[in-house]
Amino acid sequence: FWMPVDDYIGGAEHAVMHLLYARMWTKVMFDAGLIEFDEPFKSLRNHGMILAPDGRKMSKSWGNVIAPDEIIEQGYGADAIRLMELFIGPWNQEAAWSVEGMGGCFRFLQRAWSITQEYLESTEDSKDKQPELMATTHRTIKKVSEDLKSMGFNTAIAALMAFTNDLYKIKAVSGFDDKTAWGFALENFVQLLAPFAPHIADEL
Repeated sequence: FWMPVDDYIGGAEHAVMHLLYARMWTKVMFDAGLIEFDEPFKSLRNHGMILAPDGRKMSKSWGNVIAPDEIIEQGYGADAIRLMELFIGPWNQEAAWSVEGMGGCFRFLQRAWSITQEYLESTEDSKDKQPELMATTHRTIKKVSEDLKSMGFNTAIAALMAFTNDLYKIKAVSGFDDKTAWGFALENFVQLLAPFAPHIADEL
């Protein structure tokens, strides 16, 4: 019923294990007239691997495994770790884990939380329109939507970070004038952030 799979994403190591096995059985069943397709997957994409800081594959025997619990104990949440992994580079290339980038991802989430809370607590609502706010919001929606479709997760996150900077610049000049535009901007920001940082986005 579910076959063939539209888009299979997995590690390259799988190609000589269960993917070959699945393909062999698909061919057998096709030849036997049991199914109408002879390939199990319409598309196959191999993701890159997050390597240890020493550049080698993480392995308990080498003692170079990065345990999420250790990072969480340092004060970082699951969303920050998730962001870091997606922001570290293109999804289909290898990258060595680097704790230096974790602080930037954590600060970005803090800034996203802060500006949303400031908006919710603000009482100002002039009739001044915010064309710059609407323009940067629509640019960000377009960029992140396109990057999600092409699996450009790192560039999508970079666009969200740039958008946050724009929000703070606009707020510094005119506060939360035009609450309707700000509501639209922040509502869309939270929706765009949700695939990358689902827990904080759900709270916001």
